[in-house]
Amino acid sequence: MTDFYPDGYVSTPDAIARAAERWFPEQFNTLETTTPSQPGVKPESPIDAAVRAFSRPQVPEAWLHAFSKIANQTVHRLRNFLHQGELAAYYFGDDGRHTVPREFWATAEANGVLERGAYWPLGAPSRIHEQRPNKPLFLRQSELQKLFSEEAAKKRPLPESKKPDLIAALRRLDGLPNRTAQLQALRDLPEFREYTITTAIFREAAKHSPRDPGRKSRQES
Repeated sequence: MTDFYPDGYVSTPDAIARAAERWFPEQFNTLETTTPSQPGVKPESPIDAAVRAFSRPQVPEAWLHAFSKIANQTVHRLRNFLHQGELAAYYFGDDGRHTVPREFWATAEANGVLERGAYWPLGAPSRIHEQRPNKPLFLRQSELQKLFSEEAAKKRPLPESKKPDLIAALRRLDGLPNRTAQLQALRDLPEFREYTITTAIFREAAKHSPRDPGRKSRQES
């Protein structure tokens, strides 16, 4: 990791945290109750703690576990966008800026690269003691924001005619541990990805699909 941030760019761990906050708001906001803090130190926001989680191994394991599920899904989506060419990842050398080839993101060699925030232009070392230089990895803020805006613009309000389907789908997701997980699962279903499923719409559907009180999560309201 590096303390140097070129103007207009964010490190890839920072980009993961921002995307997680955007794509999984309910789950991400619950991290505020589990974000580690120290006496006399101003508490971190979940997004700051998420970035720190990748760069500093001292973050408590319980918090890492809470963030890991969100991070894995976020990284998967970001890699898809990078592979499709809808985003680009950059590193800087003595001769200026370079772009990571989009084909790289579909390979096993890309595993963990976004999380580490470092890219090996000559390929990752294949042996433990092999030394190869790596470069800090960045995304452009403007490209990331454009992606977020375009995704939001593509979504349509959920039609009344689709609400029975939403209720039926919610009943099929009864095995998930809590309402937060159900809401995210609904939003990720192919038949609902093009629609905006607000918290209010979800709560209305949930009234038609009550849960067994004995299975209610403490995170549910």
